[in-house]
Amino acid sequence: MKLAPVMEWLVRTRPKLKVVEVGITREQLGICVRKGDATLRNAIGKAQAELAADGTLPALIEQWLGKGASAPD
Repeated sequence: MKLAPVMEWLVRTRPKLKVVEVGITREQLGICVRKGDATLRNAIGKAQAELAADGTLPALIEQWLGKGASAPD
């Protein structure tokens, strides 16, 4: 849900309100690199793997996309 972070912020000071729907959409995003630039492509892949392995990626996903969001399989 693209609005989940905004809605979480909106209800944070309103105890009678709560966000009831999260994680209801899934968008596929991509990173583009110049054709044939294997060095950059591999560096991006390595960085993503390291962020996933040390727990940084899931923490960033929860921080910026809200509860219920997850990394792609």
